[in-house]
Amino acid sequence: MHAAIDCIYRKNEIHHCTRGLWLDWQAQGTRVTQNLFYENTPPLGTVFGDDVLAVGEDIFVEVSHGPTLIDHNFLLSKASLRLPTQGCAIVHNMIAGSLTCIGKGTDNGGVEFPTPRYTPYHFPHETAVAGFMTILHGDMRFYNNLFIQQPIRPDLERFAEEKSNGEIQYVCGTVPYEAYPTYEEYARRFEDIKPMDSKDRDRFYDHLPVYYEGNIYFNGAKPCSKEMDAVVDKEHEITFSIEKTEGEANVVSNVFDLIQSMDCKMITSENLGYAFEPEQRFEAPDGKEIVCDIDYNGAKKTMNCPGPIGR
Repeated sequence: MHAAIDCIYRKNEIHHCTRGLWLDWQAQGTRVTQNLFYENTPPLGTVFGDDVLAVGEDIFVEVSHGPTLIDHNFLLSKASLRLPTQGCAIVHNMIAGSLTCIGKGTDNGGVEFPTPRYTPYHFPHETAVAGFMTILHGDMRFYNNLFIQQPIRPDLERFAEEKSNGEIQYVCGTVPYEAYPTYEEYARRFEDIKPMDSKDRDRFYDHLPVYYEGNIYFNGAKPCSKEMDAVVDKEHEITFSIEKTEGEANVVSNVFDLIQSMDCKMITSENLGYAFEPEQRFEAPDGKEIVCDIDYNGAKKTMNCPGPIGR
């Protein structure tokens, strides 16, 4: 879907697709919440060409400036999120696949000249275009997620290494953002420097900051080293499966028992802030505050443990 402005995708079960949900351009004010994604990966035995779009993922957000909120979902395919984009908040999800296309996929493939894609952003909660801009990447928020590494399929790993030119990878966690600045690092680049100092104009084209808090990593999933409060659990082996009863799919996992005693910060529009380019707050389509206090099942949380299921 192009230009999913102020759209809400809620309570869907999306599985066995080429890719699950593709939000292409202008996912501004868009929210994806309380959904179950799994097996959105080409099956074993698929013969791949050279196109990186040949391998799927649960959610693909492409060349958007946000704000895009992805919260309280199960993202269980081999690749969970394809993110050649900026201005997203990834909050209270169970993520068992990788983050792919980080810092890539926003060029039109020119040979002789640079060909960055200029994509529109809008006045808040309007379809009127406020401007066009390229993608700097970053401006991402990862809060209170469970990252669970699952076994990497050899054919997918081989495709990533031989044909994706670094766009695709299958290590779960925020480690693909390793080279991105924190807010403090980004802000320091603009201290005591004249705006048009020709020796340091690159700072205007650098990646935007990435923010992390409250994430937990299992089975070898890897955080970015700048994620100061990351919990890396090396003691427990996490398992999960999809079980269907009378047509209803449920996630069965031992991770829920482990996190019941954990409490983390409540995420709201106030602490999510504003997406960089449109200068729009992460908020509801009517402009009201979002409070992430309702879990995947629609239950009001009494305490705020990480992941999509509250207590």
